[in-house]
Amino acid sequence: MNKKLLMVMVLLFASVALVSAAGQKDAGSVSDRGTVEVFGGEFSVSGGPYTVALSNYSVGNSWRMQMVAEFENACEELKALGVVDKYYVTNSNGDIAKQISDVRDLITKGVDIIAITCASGSALTDVVDQAMEEGIKVVSFDNYLVYDDGQVHETARTGVKQEEFGRIWAEWLVEQLNGKGDIILLQGMVGASGGLQRWAGAEEVFKNYPGIKILGEGYGDWDYAKGKIIAEQLIAAHGSNIDGVWSQGGAMTQGAIEAFNERGLKMVPMTGEANNGMLKAWVANRDKGFTSVAPDSPSYVSVEALKLGMKAAEGMDVAGYHAFPLQVVTEENLDQYVKPNLPDSFWVFTNLTDDQVAELFSR
Repeated sequence: MNKKLLMVMVLLFASVALVSAAGQKDAGSVSDRGTVEVFGGEFSVSGGPYTVALSNYSVGNSWRMQMVAEFENACEELKALGVVDKYYVTNSNGDIAKQISDVRDLITKGVDIIAITCASGSALTDVVDQAMEEGIKVVSFDNYLVYDDGQVHETARTGVKQEEFGRIWAEWLVEQLNGKGDIILLQGMVGASGGLQRWAGAEEVFKNYPGIKILGEGYGDWDYAKGKIIAEQLIAAHGSNIDGVWSQGGAMTQGAIEAFNERGLKMVPMTGEANNGMLKAWVANRDKGFTSVAPDSPSYVSVEALKLGMKAAEGMDVAGYHAFPLQVVTEENLDQYVKPNLPDSFWVFTNLTDDQVAELFSR
């Protein structure tokens, strides 16, 4: 054997050995890390590191921005522990086809876990089924997947019961109006399953009170500016005939309060959510007789979805729907939750620190 050929073979074997050693090091990284307690000791992780993703349909309002920040913050903490190696966040801007494409791209990237909030609960089922066939754990939250049989076919589902929002708002408004009055509706986003479920909960209440009349409605996408515009349009059409506002919350109620003030109308009871701007406006308008009720879906629901996906990846049985109770701001506990020193955009039920909130909404 000539010297050149011998040298080539030596280098080839050395390269193979190096690649093999590197592979063995990677494969041993989990055992090197050992079992790690995560989420404040809530459970332990021995597998991974995992590649995780959030498939989001919109950042069109501040709650959704904060929800994404909660997910990213949790992922950074998990990366520091060696439990997560990479994470992705996609946003389809309300485009169903784009979200389907996003999920397909996440499948191609080989993610292990997807937390998903859906632009259309029914339209996303096929691509989610494809992801699960590839072994990916998929957990829907907030705006859930909707299968024809009404069952949970994804790995798990979590969040508050959206119908409860509608029921709490409607029962409170009926009580404020003594069962009789003309109201306007500020709906969320057209087609969003969460919004449809909230209205379904309210309808179940309103149908028992024929004295409650709906003057008109509009869709404000849970956004302050859009909500204010819709309120202005409904005020222009119905003016002082409006006795109450059934609002799906977001930041829309704050916009409605300002619209009523700018037109010089007396304050009427309005439903809302625990957005700091709305709570500040509530306090500021108390002396005008304003009152409200503000249930809230905590913005850390994205992290709850991630937890379930990780538990499933670790072999735990998490099948089904995991509900957690609505937290509600009322006239009695309002002063406990409003944060005058933090931005209007802040949502008060959060895992983020005050500094993280201030940084998020200063961008």
